[in-house]
Amino acid sequence: MFVVIEGIDGAGCETQGALLKKNLKGAKIPYHFFKYPDYTRNIGVEIKKFLYNNKRLTVETQFLLYSLQFVIDSPTVEKARKNSVVIADRYFSTTLCFQTLFGFPLKKALDFAKVFKIAKPDLIIFLDIDSHTALKRKSGEEKEKNWMEKDKELNRKTYRRYKQLIKKQIWAKWVEVDGVGTKDEIAKKIFDIIEKRWKKH
Repeated sequence: MFVVIEGIDGAGCETQGALLKKNLKGAKIPYHFFKYPDYTRNIGVEIKKFLYNNKRLTVETQFLLYSLQFVIDSPTVEKARKNSVVIADRYFSTTLCFQTLFGFPLKKALDFAKVFKIAKPDLIIFLDIDSHTALKRKSGEEKEKNWMEKDKELNRKTYRRYKQLIKKQIWAKWVEVDGVGTKDEIAKKIFDIIEKRWKKH
């Protein structure tokens, strides 16, 4: 089983990914966890330069850099999903939002995923939180923010783009979870969805 945690910057994907791992472990449900982009790898280093050092890249190069991580990891994901819950904090769905927003054609993106056999999730869980609340949360974080995270208008645009992807159920099955509430309340909603599907797996 393969599940992606998705949302705009400030939605709480990282927090919910960590809580989901904790809840799965507590329920003795086997899991594997991926976080994207992975800055520890060579490709991730280039992505980090783009995000934090203002390295200019064409939208095509952006798309390829992000997507290559998913292509490389897909065989591992496909193997692991057979007998465990694979969780991804962000994934190709993030690229479908951001890079198509920057001008990369959606059809080309979907064709790429098909040709290069990017593992398709069983479920993309979108943490639904409005841009204003997300930005307020983000401003309270102490860690360094990249240029995308600082761009308030981009945050609003990505929210609208995600909603379009959800409405049309682009690429995979999307479900929305209300991202307003305590961390534990949101975590329980996510865990309940996954546990129910896991029992049918």
